[in-house]
Amino acid sequence: MASEEKTAQGEKTGLGHVIVVVAVFCLIIYSIFSIISQQAEIAQLEKESRELSARITEEEQKNDEYNRLLGAEDEAEYMERVAVEQLGYAYPNERRYYIVEVDE
Repeated sequence: MASEEKTAQGEKTGLGHVIVVVAVFCLIIYSIFSIISQQAEIAQLEKESRELSARITEEEQKNDEYNRLLGAEDEAEYMERVAVEQLGYAYPNERRYYIVEVDE
């Protein structure tokens, strides 16, 4: 009977080791998966951050331009600038040349 008890106890101990090994293996797999998914999320957030920084810079430039236009001392100067730069107007007998890039 004593040998039967040792065999039964040995099987329980062996089964316990198998369970511990499986649990540790699962924990390692889960940790690796978590690290990979977090790295992917970090890369996505860094990309969004760069895009937002570029957009902020662009909007700050627009804001500076608007402040410059609002700060113009002379309303006629502002209207002339808008007519020339945005609407493409020119004075009589004035020729404007524009550089056009051609995609090859």
